[in-house]
Amino acid sequence: MIHGKRIHRTRQIQYREMRMLKSVSILLAVGGLLAAGKAEGRGCSVASLKGDYGFALLGTRPSGPPPAAIEQMIGVVLAHFDGLGHSTGTDNIHGSISGLSPDRPVSGTYSVSEDCTGTMRLAAAGAPPLELRFVLVDNGTEIRAAVMSPATVMVTANGRKL
Repeated sequence: MIHGKRIHRTRQIQYREMRMLKSVSILLAVGGLLAAGKAEGRGCSVASLKGDYGFALLGTRPSGPPPAAIEQMIGVVLAHFDGLGHSTGTDNIHGSISGLSPDRPVSGTYSVSEDCTGTMRLAAAGAPPLELRFVLVDNGTEIRAAVMSPATVMVTANGRKL
């Protein structure tokens, strides 16, 4: 009888181990599919940023060359991204000390990572070059950006594809 009980017990253990192995395999397969689905939805590239976008800007910046006072500023930008890493546009900025800078041409370059984050370098007449970091949102129809350099410029931008 003891031998029969051992065989029965061994079969029970084997059966439980098989069920556990199946369960783990199914969980791993489902987890892999879910992860692949998430990766597909966020697979961005430089081509994800293409077309015309309107931006609203808000922040602070120097009101002129050093040692100028820091001023609050607001502005709007109409920008075109070519999907190849180059941008052009026109900004209209109003500073609390410096006043309005209307219709100023802006140009730059950008890169986009697979995780939909990116960098941008912009140049405009009469202003220091800017380095921005951004996130593409809603399949590239929106952009959230912040100026990282120079350190005295603390500006955020929210853009939407037109």
